Amino acid sequence: MELPKTLKDEIWDYCRVNNISNIDEFTLKLIRQGFTVEKFGATPTTKERIVEKIVEVPVEKIVEKTIEIPVQMVDTELSDNLKKYIGLYEECQKEISKLMLLTEQLTKELQEEKNKKKNDLYGE
Repeated sequence: MELPKTLKDEIWDYCRVNNISNIDEFTLKLIRQGFTVEKFGATPTTKERIVEKIVEVPVEKIVEKTIEIPVQMVDTELSDNLKKYIGLYEECQKEISKLMLLTEQLTKELQEEKNKKKNDLYGE
């Protein structure tokens, strides 16, 4: 195959400027590169794939409900026993309070006696 004279001259000038000695081999290289570009395109491309992915995320709902249940006392014997227990509990609380006051008084009196004597068992 014959190349046009102008193209041959351009290749020759390029080889001379760039110190390329084997012009025929260089021309073959150019033809291969041009064919590869024609065959596969100017730049390598990758096929773009659009992938649609649907992800289901479970949603946890917290629902608070207030349920009111009417309370009715059916067993009167139980309620009477409960009233007695509450009465006894209150009496015990009063007695405990009295004992606490008495303990505090006795502790104060003991401290006062110790301060008055300030002697040990042997009177020293």
